[in-house]
Order: sequence, then structure tokens, then C-alpha cells
Amino acid sequence: MSKTIIVLGCLFLLGWVSAESIYTHTVTTIEGVNKPMNVYQGKKLLIITLPVQQSSSGDSLLHSLDSLANVYSGSLVVIGVPAYEDGYTTSMKEILKQWYRSILDTGIVITEGMYTRKTSGSQQHPLFTWLTDKNKNNHFDRDVSGPKDKFVVWTTGELVGVLGSQTKIGSSTVHELLQ
Repeated sequence: MSKTIIVLGCLFLLGWVSAESIYTHTVTTIEGVNKPMNVYQGKKLLIITLPVQQSSSGDSLLHSLDSLANVYSGSLVVIGVPAYEDGYTTSMKEILKQWYRSILDTGIVITEGMYTRKTSGSQQHPLFTWLTDKNKNNHFDRDVSGPKDKFVVWTTGELVGVLGSQTKIGSSTVHELLQ
């Protein structure tokens, strides 16, 4: 037994086994409910930074997200995140909640505003620290660049894709990652 503990301790120190996973994080919904990420174990996750300015392109994105969530309703959880770096303020919360909810089904998780970028330093939300740091997620080291950036997490909690704003929600790339 003590040999097993020593071996596991060495693996953690060497970085071969990560104690942190996406499931160790919690998000707060725009409705004010704390959601531990571990409730989504066994589901694919699409985490996307949402636009914070209402526009026709923003409406189009939200409709595409809603459609995608319906297509993969049994296996996918969509988590939309408004970012402080993109102009989100707490005074916008109610207006954005009304806009998002006027298009998105209640099954889509919309979080309160988060700091999403590495340049936010210690204010970066721990979920986005995990998503953007290869030392934490073991795969990708890519920062958020703006609204519509996407992160795809497999049913096992493995980060399998990071897509920029140029990749459309309805693209074959997104569908291939989710199948």
C-alpha cells in the first residue's frame, strides 16, 4: 500500500497525473446558481465565449448554438460565457440574460460574467485557467481571443478541441468534434 502511495505521489510531482480536471471547477449561472462541473461527467461539453453586444450576428450565433444543442441534446452540454474582457459588466446582467434566454433553451448553461483571458492574471476564472493552460489540461495552450471562441471537452473530461471565432458553430469541424 505504501509503495502505491509513493508511486502516485511521484507521478503527481512529475506531472504525469494531474489532480486538477475540468470537473474540479464550479461555475455560477447568470441566474445565480452554482453548478459544479462534475455534474456534467459523461457528457461532451462545448464552452463558448458569448457576445455581450446585441446584434444580428450575435442573434445568429445564439440561434446556431440553440440548434446545435438540440441536435446533440442527449450527449452535449453547451456552456455560454460572457467575458469581462469583451465588455461585460454586472450592470448588463439582466439585459443579457433576457437576450440570451429569448433565444437559448434553458438547457443551455449561461454563466455570469467571467475573466477568460490569461492577461487577466489572478482574476482569470479557474475554469479558463484550466482551458487555456497546457500544464493544466495536458493538451492545449491557447488563450481566448474574443467572443465565439470554443472549447470542446470529451465525455472523459479531456480537452479535445480549441476553436477560434472564425469556426462557425454549424461547421463540419464542430460536428466532427462532437460525434
